[in-house]
Amino acid sequence: MLVLLLLGAKTTVAGPQSIPPSPAQWVTDTAGFLSPGSRDALNSRLESYQRTSGHQLFVWIGKTTGQIPVEDWSVRAFKAWRLGRKGIDDGLALFIMADDRTARIEVGYGLEGQIPDAIASRVIAETIVPRIQAGDRDGAVTAGIDKLIATIGGEGAPAAPSIPMPLWQKILLGVALVAVIILAIRYPIVAYYLFYILSIIARRGGGRAEGGGGRSGGGGASGKF
Repeated sequence: MLVLLLLGAKTTVAGPQSIPPSPAQWVTDTAGFLSPGSRDALNSRLESYQRTSGHQLFVWIGKTTGQIPVEDWSVRAFKAWRLGRKGIDDGLALFIMADDRTARIEVGYGLEGQIPDAIASRVIAETIVPRIQAGDRDGAVTAGIDKLIATIGGEGAPAAPSIPMPLWQKILLGVALVAVIILAIRYPIVAYYLFYILSIIARRGGGRAEGGGGRSGGGGASGKF
């Protein structure tokens, strides 16, 4: 009987929450915290912000970190997902754990000058937490991101200059273009489906949030709601 009680007690203890795979989008909500419209609008905005500024901002909403403090969990996730650009480490993540009622802003080394711990703490305490407590979850996350972007700057900035295409790539591109024209003349249906498949691949490729950084050093702030 004692063994059965111990086994039963063991199953009720919440184990540590493992770090999920790197998100494919800028906003991930596994807890149903945001409305779909707000989630999608914020995801599009953060994608656009990364393209214009280079800075990579993520929102990741889950249920719990288990027995791991949110500060430790967020550092591990930040590093595993390699947020920000390699060598610049200009990533930032807003983590919200719905069941734990915690919020955490994790800041990469490259943005700690713009978002020191004091500012991250104010964004959570003055912008995010009051709106969540008032029942406005969409507004809490959106307003928090608004504050962070306004502080960092760079929204609407011109994109980084493109790297000139090498000569060998231009030649290869020309050969491929001629081949596609010939294919379109002789086999128009095949060419149509080829263009269709390539367009799908291009759209999916542009929708992924990829980084190469991941150094945060524990900078940021946490709060309870």
